[in-house]
Amino acid sequence: MTLLRHAATKDLPWLNDLYNYYILKSTATFDLSPYTVSQRSAWLEQFAPKSAHQLWILEDQDEKIGYASSQPFRAKAGYQHTVETSIYLTPHRYGQGWGKILYDRLFLEIDQTEVSAAIAMITLPNPASIKLHAGQGFQLTGNLVDVGRKFDQTLSVCLMQRSKAR
Repeated sequence: MTLLRHAATKDLPWLNDLYNYYILKSTATFDLSPYTVSQRSAWLEQFAPKSAHQLWILEDQDEKIGYASSQPFRAKAGYQHTVETSIYLTPHRYGQGWGKILYDRLFLEIDQTEVSAAIAMITLPNPASIKLHAGQGFQLTGNLVDVGRKFDQTLSVCLMQRSKAR
């Protein structure tokens, strides 16, 4: 049985382990050092149902598949109606449609809030993520060339934006 639900405190160890996997094995995040569970607890506290900042977990037959979140885009007050979205799946679950299920739910919920724009920052190359975001109504708005460094590589990022229909 597939279940979509808001993340809870009990999920923090799993959330942290999954994110740390991406820190250690992937260029999806430019974080370089793994987090402890206690370091990530403040991150978890920013999410709340019915708010602009949400964190959804997808489970299938009692296995956690992945999560999708909407977080503040920038700390400045003028960005309060813009979020940055992220999605992380357990590695053996790529390409099975789970990301679409997670994002469908996330956007169904945040579209009920004052959020007017969602931003995705995708390390290049990543055609699967670009396709997933385009399927959710994101449009390519630009590239940041050679802005990150990880695993002895210089990396670029594409910016995609999804604006809420008015």
